[in-house]
Amino acid sequence: MAAMRQVTLEIPDKDYEFFIRLVKNLKFVKLAGESPAADLEAQLTPAQRKTWANIKKGFEELKLVEQGKLQTRPASDFLAELRTEGLL
Repeated sequence: MAAMRQVTLEIPDKDYEFFIRLVKNLKFVKLAGESPAADLEAQLTPAQRKTWANIKKGFEELKLVEQGKLQTRPASDFLAELRTEGLL
């Protein structure tokens, strides 16, 4: 195997998708940590990435709740608070 060098780049969010598509067309480039999920995430718009990050955070929090590491409260308490705040 030929010697390889690693390069770290900072790409603005608005240009990221274009840059990744461009780099993937270079046969000699290997993207570090590339996985099917990362490939799909690279195709998302910045707004979609933000939404996906929130969804993943929700699943992580659910896992913590199931492990007993994060406390929850009844939905009725949450709804009562929203009513008190005039949000419902």
